[in-house]
Amino acid sequence: MQIFSLQRFDPVPDTASLRVAITGTARRRDNILSLDYLVTGGFGGLAVPEARGPCRRRHELWRHTCFECFIAIQEAEEYWEVNLAPNGDWNVYHFDRYRTGMAEVTAISRLPSMIDTDGDGIRVGMTIDLSPIIREEVALEVGITAVLEHRHGALSYWALRHRGTKADFHHRAGFGLAL
Repeated sequence: MQIFSLQRFDPVPDTASLRVAITGTARRRDNILSLDYLVTGGFGGLAVPEARGPCRRRHELWRHTCFECFIAIQEAEEYWEVNLAPNGDWNVYHFDRYRTGMAEVTAISRLPSMIDTDGDGIRVGMTIDLSPIIREEVALEVGITAVLEHRHGALSYWALRHRGTKADFHHRAGFGLAL
């Protein structure tokens, strides 16, 4: 198990969001990737969609509060993007190489998740069975990210590390965990 702490790309100019912290754990066992996020501090200043029915596959979840990971085989150009909204909606995409050839991954038909909010925090967990897309014996590079929507409408972008002049979760330099 690896412990992570995400870094904000650009601070949002309100005091509530400046207290936000995102930490968590990542683990890969038997080709199951488990990620647990904990968002604390300033939680009341965030816009968090609530469950409104059965969780389903949806596009463009990253336009609002969304917990994400990027999974790549070491030394390969292809990678996958996994999105999970706090209301349980989700999606998985495959890219042939950097931001090219995006396609929905239908081989993954569900994304088991857990979302719990209490007072000043939110816990989000997701379990990704990698078996349909990646062999168990291959080494992975993983980028763990999040987009937070603040009540005033601005978005803040969080990642293990940021490279470049703007937030870019697809950039391999941000895939900071080896699993």
